[in-house]
Amino acid sequence: MKLDLKARLLFLIMVPLFFVILLSSLILFEIYNDKKNLEFTKHHILEAEAISKVIHYMQIERGITSGLIASKNLDQNDEKLLEAKENLNKAIENAKNIISQCTVCRNNADTLSRFDKIRARNNSDLLNLSTINARAYYTKNISFFLDLIKSTPTQMDDKENRNYIQAYGYLISAKEALGQTRAILVELFTSKEYLDDPFTAFKEGLRIYALETKNFKSAAPMDMLNFYYDVYRGEAVDETFKMIDLAVKKRYEVDLGVEPSYWFEKSTQTINLLKKVEDEIFSDVKILINDKLDFASYKLITLVAFLVISFIVVTILMILIVRKILFSADSLEREYDNSQALLEQYKSTVDGSFIVSKTDPDGIITYVNDEFCKLSGYSKEELIGKTHSIMRHPDMSKEIFTDMWHTIKDLKKPWVGDIKNLSKDGSANWLRAIINPILDSDGNVVEYIGMRTDITQQKEITRYFENQLKISTKNFDFSMHLSKEYEHAIDSSTILSRVDKYGNITYANDKFLEISGYSLDELVGKSQSAMGQCEAAKEESGDVWQEVSSGKIWHGIIRNKTKSGKDFWAKTTIVPIKDLNNEIIEYLVIKFDITEIVEQRKEFERIAKTDSLTGCGNRFRLNYDMQELENISVAVFNIDNFRQINDFYGHQFGDLIIKSTADKIYALFLQDDNFRFYRLQGDEFVAIAIDYSKELLIEKVKQILAAIKEKFTIKDEEMLISCTCGISFEDKEHLLSTANMALKVAKKSNVDFLVYSEEISLNRQYESNITWTKKLSNALKEKNIITYYQPIVNNSDLSYEKYECLVRMRDGKKIISPYFFLDVAKQTRQYFDITKTVVYQAFEMFKEKDVEFSINLSILDMLEPDVSRYILSMLEKYDIGSRVVFEIVESEYMENFEGVMSFISEVKKYNCKIAIDDFGTGYSNFEYLIKLKADYLKIDGSIIKNIDKDENAFLVVSTIVEFSKKLGMKTIAEYVENEAIFKIVKELGIDYETVQNSVSIW
Repeated sequence: MKLDLKARLLFLIMVPLFFVILLSSLILFEIYNDKKNLEFTKHHILEAEAISKVIHYMQIERGITSGLIASKNLDQNDEKLLEAKENLNKAIENAKNIISQCTVCRNNADTLSRFDKIRARNNSDLLNLSTINARAYYTKNISFFLDLIKSTPTQMDDKENRNYIQAYGYLISAKEALGQTRAILVELFTSKEYLDDPFTAFKEGLRIYALETKNFKSAAPMDMLNFYYDVYRGEAVDETFKMIDLAVKKRYEVDLGVEPSYWFEKSTQTINLLKKVEDEIFSDVKILINDKLDFASYKLITLVAFLVISFIVVTILMILIVRKILFSADSLEREYDNSQALLEQYKSTVDGSFIVSKTDPDGIITYVNDEFCKLSGYSKEELIGKTHSIMRHPDMSKEIFTDMWHTIKDLKKPWVGDIKNLSKDGSANWLRAIINPILDSDGNVVEYIGMRTDITQQKEITRYFENQLKISTKNFDFSMHLSKEYEHAIDSSTILSRVDKYGNITYANDKFLEISGYSLDELVGKSQSAMGQCEAAKEESGDVWQEVSSGKIWHGIIRNKTKSGKDFWAKTTIVPIKDLNNEIIEYLVIKFDITEIVEQRKEFERIAKTDSLTGCGNRFRLNYDMQELENISVAVFNIDNFRQINDFYGHQFGDLIIKSTADKIYALFLQDDNFRFYRLQGDEFVAIAIDYSKELLIEKVKQILAAIKEKFTIKDEEMLISCTCGISFEDKEHLLSTANMALKVAKKSNVDFLVYSEEISLNRQYESNITWTKKLSNALKEKNIITYYQPIVNNSDLSYEKYECLVRMRDGKKIISPYFFLDVAKQTRQYFDITKTVVYQAFEMFKEKDVEFSINLSILDMLEPDVSRYILSMLEKYDIGSRVVFEIVESEYMENFEGVMSFISEVKKYNCKIAIDDFGTGYSNFEYLIKLKADYLKIDGSIIKNIDKDENAFLVVSTIVEFSKKLGMKTIAEYVENEAIFKIVKELGIDYETVQNSVSIW
């Protein structure tokens, strides 16, 4: 007790001192964190200042570059451009140095990578861009850095500095908007062409400038706002906004009388004034943060000194007090040690004699001895922190535990009784328990100690004799009868066997003998595994018999062998049978025959990988084989013009064509194990060659293509078809894609087959697309998109009654066909500009000529709101709708049919006519003809040019003409190349024909 009293005195003395030290440490830690945050903020401010300089010089370079492009002065050595480039590069290097000093500030890798890309820019390339694209290059990078600066306040804890930087974010956004305005007006004042897109961007820039300036004024501190008003004024500012106001109000005047150089000079001076405000912001912020850093350092030094002094005082006091306590506590400690030794001996005696546990007042286990763990099968770690319910046997009545808790908790008396528990392995055991509540000086329960003895054996002996006394002869007979009934039920419904503990068969029922083919004499005494009865399926893991010999019931699927060697599959359960001592005496093996289910699954897998129409492998089989096979090459086959056959004869007839083609190909390599064949989709097939040389595969492909071209008959129709093939010997990953690429090029080149090589790679096509995009851009600017007019002849009197408007591009002295640039144009907004150009030129040409003229429109044109509005405005303006024919390019699939019908309804209000172009190819659909109510139908030249020698072509054309007449539509034939075709066309009653090789400007 004396030792405890002195310890308490020591505690009472030390606690206040430790509390002071702890509080000081927390304050010290907070000041240190504040200092680190201020240093972190300072670095962010230095970053923002460096990036703002990069933005400023990039804005200057953008304005100079836009002016040079607009003035067509593409000299990359221009003095102002070189100076701007040098200033920007210096600013980039400075920003990189500052950002590199902090590795945790933000995503430095992305920022530094962006700096390197800008640093490596090529001014000559930028000067070759359009002004829009050049501005976009600088604006995109400036936007990236603006977002970076705007995100800086969110990473700063210092509110005052955060407000400065937030105000700066608004100011630099306003400055960027003014910088964009400078670049756009340099272009407009230079080119004197006030186009919609640049002017819209100019107006948007003014809106953003006004908004961000307003935000800056609301966020900036008053002293900064006063500096802004003092600096941002004067002659340069007035002149700048006077010229901006002039550009807005007099947009449509050809010459506003503003020199681009004068505008650039004044606007740059104005932007420099905003830059001066930026510099002042950074100067004020750096002064503020340096003052805060100095103050934080002073506080840090003062607190550290205080803590050092406190620590010395506490240490001296502890030494004095501890020496005093130790001097007087020797005798008490010896008595304490003796008491502890005695307690340990008592504890060891109890632990060795009883099964002991301790729980807290809520029944949570806090201690168990080794005997408790041994009997329960649980480790101490598994028990401590749990309740005794983890071992409660379901046979135990709840009333027993209710009585126990009432006795030890409410009455606070010991409880004695018998408890049945469950061990971890599932075995039961009986314990006689004495549970004592341990009380404190106030009579409150501190914990419960339970001491138990194992009485399982006594209970089993007692139960055995009780059962012996209860069982009468009648009860025994009844039990035997029930046992027989259960045995008969199991025996008649399952495949049943019994195996002794050594794995030898001791019994097998009739179902077992029937399915296995063995007799009972052949099985009894034989090993289960030796008879081939325990071969687990591949998907089963682990040793089956090792698991059941441990006393566990095993479930799984086993592949068995019959006497004849045939496999049969069984869903199996193996149950260990135990005696009263819980020892395994034999195993009961129960099986259900699932062979049919397993075979069905295999059949389903086969069907899933087989094409239902041809019986060949499908895409799933192809993907699987390509992963498994090595040293392979691929040939992809596609039936030519298959869509025409499908549209004309129907899908069922088309399926017969596909099956016949597959049979022809399959027959050629039926005996070749190194050649595998698949149907990929629709009319496309794939062949995989294993260990084939290039020459051998090409020879095989030639044989296949020749066989497909042979005439054959389906439903009394003689058919001649052909295939195109793409071949690839590339690596497995790119094998199928490169073969498809070769197939596309082969079809485009009109050759039977083509082997993939780098020379035909579509990468060249992408390079070509970029080239044509640039040519188109220049052609639109320089008015080199021109229209040719092709006569359409009336077949009855051979007179020129109509004209078709055809677009061309002038490239120097060359006239370029739309074949080379129209598809590229569709990938950009340039396509719609081309459409508008053709419409304008056609209306101008025919406005005073009394003839019909037709203009080709794609589905894209009709669904584009801007193009539709333009066409309707032209019809309203020129009032010649009755002579206009709009030709719908029929090869395009009409996904938005309602949108197309809406356009047709609008132009029909102006008495325009509708023609369907290229009918007979692509997505030809007679249903469209009925719904569109077209006036003319142009039959595609690919059918017309073969009409004199191809019966199928003749049949298709005659059907189209007959159908058109019934709908009241006129027909026009394309590619009437000779007299023989002309006679057939005229006999069929086709109204018009286009004149080939006579295209000319009016």
